Amino acid sequence: MDYTHAELIARNDAEFAALFALIEGLPEERLTEEFAGDGRDRTVRDVIAHLHAWHILLERWYSDGEAGGSPAIPAEGYTWRELAQLNEELRQQWQGTGLGELLALVRASHEALQAMVALRTDAELTAPDAFAWTQGSPLGEFAWECGGNHYIWARGVIAAGLGLSPTT
Repeated sequence: MDYTHAELIARNDAEFAALFALIEGLPEERLTEEFAGDGRDRTVRDVIAHLHAWHILLERWYSDGEAGGSPAIPAEGYTWRELAQLNEELRQQWQGTGLGELLALVRASHEALQAMVALRTDAELTAPDAFAWTQGSPLGEFAWECGGNHYIWARGVIAAGLGLSPTT
């Protein structure tokens, strides 16, 4: 992860805009359509909920780490090997929330992610040892994986699920 602070913000914003362009370009009936296949995320809503849930996880890691804590990464009771189970739990948590509300929430959590990045210098974003809580990974890598790279993933899942041309 060798992006400067400005490049990371720009890339995250560009990928977020591309995701919203895809969603906003869909006819209303496609926004609630069940995806083809048997993937975990079954609708546009599920994908947006996934993004928002991971923004929340990153916010929690960051605030716990900044307060001197040692955040549970990826989440309390989970290891990276149990990511499938964690992602399913996150999906279930948002099943009662509508797409419209989730779109507003993910916009706000994206802005919070970008604000976190904006507070940090290039060195703080790229040095693997800048923050003890990141366990040897650069903070910028967390911000890219939970931001721009996740938005690329989301476009691919939506496109595949709805049988659209690839968008990445």
